[in-house]
Amino acid sequence: MTSPNAPRPSPAKGNGALRTYFMRGLFVVIPVAVTVWLLDYAITLTNTWLGPLVHLLAVHLLPVAITAQSWFGSLEAVISFLLLVAFLMALGVVASYRMGKEGLRLIDHIFIHIPGVNSIYRSVRKMVEAFGDSGAQSFKRCVYLYFPMDNPTLGFVTREVTEAESGRKLLVVFVPHGPSPASGFIQIVPEEDTWDAGISPEDGFKMIMSVGVLAPDVLPKGKPRNPKQ
Repeated sequence: MTSPNAPRPSPAKGNGALRTYFMRGLFVVIPVAVTVWLLDYAITLTNTWLGPLVHLLAVHLLPVAITAQSWFGSLEAVISFLLLVAFLMALGVVASYRMGKEGLRLIDHIFIHIPGVNSIYRSVRKMVEAFGDSGAQSFKRCVYLYFPMDNPTLGFVTREVTEAESGRKLLVVFVPHGPSPASGFIQIVPEEDTWDAGISPEDGFKMIMSVGVLAPDVLPKGKPRNPKQ
């Protein structure tokens, strides 16, 4: 029998523990769920494009006893996705050699000279180059700057320019949105109003996409705010 003077568990602590366990479970499930959803979406989309071709080949090459099975439709979708992956890998291999590069330059030349299409093609190509491996040097380094007001914000230096007349060095800094760095703000600021973040652009993007979870344990000391700004 419980003594009337025995201490009772605190409801606040119990509710806090439940919230903690719930959030931990949520953080475990979200990456898995998003990955599975994206994979399922990619397989479904690929099957829409390549599914008819895979089905046509399967009907002519495989016995009816296999193609008539209820599960064969799902297998076709997976095969379509694997074919696309293999095609992209083969394209990457070809693009690594001289003849492949010449062919890509020809395709690039054709799209650039198509009216109405060239602006879209150039914009998409620049975005892909900026965030892909081929554009690894597009982001020279990571810096902190005061943006939008007095809060230090992580940015990526994309270019260094010189101000007319004064000759002062200016930095073109891309300040991405989190957790999706595909959009953000472009700031042109004096170099002396920024300070080095002490991390590589790759680590900077990890920090942005993880909403700060992968931020360094120690951050560099900020510069005093310029009173003229």
